[in-house]
Amino acid sequence: MGNVKTRIIQNEPEPEPSAEVEEVPVADERQTWLRRACFLVAVVGYFIIGVIHPAEVEVGDDTTLYIGIHLVQPFFILLLAWGTWLLVKDLPGRAAQVARIAIVPYAIAYSMFDAIAGVALGGIVRQANDASAADGAVVQRLMDTGTDYVGMVLFVASDLSWFVMALAAAIAVKPIGGRGPTLLMAIGAAIFAIAHPFPTGPIGITLFGLGIAWLEVRREHAPATEAQPALVP
Repeated sequence: MGNVKTRIIQNEPEPEPSAEVEEVPVADERQTWLRRACFLVAVVGYFIIGVIHPAEVEVGDDTTLYIGIHLVQPFFILLLAWGTWLLVKDLPGRAAQVARIAIVPYAIAYSMFDAIAGVALGGIVRQANDASAADGAVVQRLMDTGTDYVGMVLFVASDLSWFVMALAAAIAVKPIGGRGPTLLMAIGAAIFAIAHPFPTGPIGITLFGLGIAWLEVRREHAPATEAQPALVP
């Protein structure tokens, strides 16, 4: 009986010591810091732009700052779009899906309005400054009384695309960060959508950025899910 028992034990398959261990996916740390860097640079950049942004530009004004702002601004627009993509790309739910879809129209419409329209307006004023006083007065009168329907459409489309993207992202992260970050992000997004110059621009982007920071802090201190090893044959 002892020999038979020994043979049965020896015939039982033993687990291979070199079996691979498969772990539950963990958030990429590099991606986390890239997301934070995108939002940090964009929020700080937009805050500075909002503070120094002229309320309006008229014939006779120096257009260097105005044109420079609208040449730099697309960089911050793309950083906000990239950061939002990294924020919601792996999140489930309808809000996350809406945010991912809205990123493209936001990046296109806002870039068109801020870069093309802003630089074009600054260029027109610069040319009027070099013209005669009579021609400059005509340009100023057109700027004051002319109805730019294309500019109005771009203005509404850019602000609406930003608000849809930012609000959807704020709702999408609510299961992760809770009501506080979502509310702060949503309020900031709404205020920033009014206009990006002072005062609404700096206030709105600051509140939105604080909501993102609050979310990241809660993520950092959230209990990590332990990886469950699984033997792979």
